[in-house]
Amino acid sequence: MGGTVTRKYKSGSAVDFITRANAIKKLQVSLADFRRLCIFKGIYPREPKNTRQANKGSSAPATFYYTKEIEYLMHDPILRKFREQKTFAKKLKRLLGRGDLDDAKRLESRRPKYKLDHVIRERYPTFMDSLRDLDDALNMLFLFSNMPANDKVGSNVTKQAEKLCNQWLAYLAKERLVRKVFVSIKGVYYSAIVKGQEIRWLVPFKFPQNIPTEVDLKIMLTFLEFYSTLLTFVLYKLYTDSNLVYPPNIDPTTLKTVGGISTYVLDQKDGAQSLVGDLKDTKQEGTQLSKDELSKALAADNQAEETEAQEEVEEENVEEASLDKFEDTSKNAGDKLEQPLEFNNATSNLFQNFIFFVGREVPLDILEFLIVSCGGKVVSEVALDVVGASNYDLSKVTHQISDRPKIPKKVQGRIYIQPQWVFDSINKATLLNESDYAPGETLPPHLSPWGDSGSYDPEAPVAEDELSSQEEEEGEEEVEEGSEEDEDLVAQNELELEAAGKYTDAGKESKKEKEKKDKNIKKKIEKEEKEQEEMKKFLISNRKRKVYENIKDEADREEKRQKDLKRKKIQLQKSKNQPKEADS
Repeated sequence: MGGTVTRKYKSGSAVDFITRANAIKKLQVSLADFRRLCIFKGIYPREPKNTRQANKGSSAPATFYYTKEIEYLMHDPILRKFREQKTFAKKLKRLLGRGDLDDAKRLESRRPKYKLDHVIRERYPTFMDSLRDLDDALNMLFLFSNMPANDKVGSNVTKQAEKLCNQWLAYLAKERLVRKVFVSIKGVYYSAIVKGQEIRWLVPFKFPQNIPTEVDLKIMLTFLEFYSTLLTFVLYKLYTDSNLVYPPNIDPTTLKTVGGISTYVLDQKDGAQSLVGDLKDTKQEGTQLSKDELSKALAADNQAEETEAQEEVEEENVEEASLDKFEDTSKNAGDKLEQPLEFNNATSNLFQNFIFFVGREVPLDILEFLIVSCGGKVVSEVALDVVGASNYDLSKVTHQISDRPKIPKKVQGRIYIQPQWVFDSINKATLLNESDYAPGETLPPHLSPWGDSGSYDPEAPVAEDELSSQEEEEGEEEVEEGSEEDEDLVAQNELELEAAGKYTDAGKESKKEKEKKDKNIKKKIEKEEKEQEEMKKFLISNRKRKVYENIKDEADREEKRQKDLKRKKIQLQKSKNQPKEADS
């Protein structure tokens, strides 16, 4: 009896994969709607192992998707909305062609709209999953928030992106979650710890931007639509967990003057709390209580709170738990017990006792966010120009941030620093020496807090033997260059001495010639090793050989980059040591 007959291309890759053209025919949508649907649902092209078999014998280039994923899209509510929008466009076009404007307006009010709420819940089953994927969303939203509005990108899109970005920054500043910052050519990199998850994003500088024509903004706007919905979900969860009202209210007075995160007022059950501390000089008169009276009043309040807490049921929620208070019940006054802090991180309370005056030449949005995130308070020169200095008590200012080489009129009692002091202090989680960052001083290098991509450590000290070896290498290079240039002259002098009968072979083999012989021997050994390595490559397949060559080229580039960085660092160290030696 014969075996079962299997038809060709009815199993394997031919069934598991489907081309993009066949997927569009199966879903009955246009190419643009298919792309939008795939971006929303997180479906991307796949690369089959056997392209010819997946394409059912055809060798034509094609884009492949999993067949199961395309079948999953057939039952999505967004696909039904796309079809309704297509029908709606035909009806609206027909009414406008007839001139029925009233019917067209009535139909426009019933335009079908879709929501991405179910997509967010499907792609991110838990809240931690959404936080892990928040980096790309923040990068995209901050990019569009700084983008100018034109015929392709509407003003409502940029305003919505800017509003979400400011709400995100306001939450981080309120909860003091920023840990690292790095100012680069592209923009400012921030790092924050939210619910134990590190989130890193890039904020571009607020410079005039030209939108490139070769970029497909339709695809980017589709990603922006999805990321906006994702960030809205995340912000609502974060605000509600912190007992804050979402969306936060906006203070119209600060919106007209400065703007930024200082315009948002985060409301709680206890009342409204603004991010930036109020520095206005209210000068309210009141009765001053003694320390004994204050301690008695606090003790009475604490006892009342303890009795109420015993009656209520304790909720097992770590995030909303109040801090314990350790009190001394003895009558004799002794050492005060150390109380737990609300923000136990070193960066959260770094600028808690400081008030910064920011000059108009310094980017206010960057420094305001960082200072408030570390517990400090900010008053800007821009706000004084609009509101007036009489409304603020500037005598409490401790630091003034300026980016000018000289400050003609200095206020006594203030510490004048450059903006880099704030960045480096946050990265080191400690207050650095202000004299190194004084206006006009040469600033130390601003290094990335996340380290180098390779094994190079920029903060490692330069050893003396590395300095000496660098000097020897430079001397050898100079000698080699000089010897190559003078070879013809030396040969000509030898011929002249030999013709005159004064040339002898005694002492011909000098120290330099021995070094040359040693170098030639080293070159021969390196050449033999290279030949053996080339012979070994022939024993492996072409595919593995290409992978091996790519890995080796990458390692060689990394080694060369590290050598160049070390050489630059040694040269910088030598240039610093020369003035010290001259002074001594």
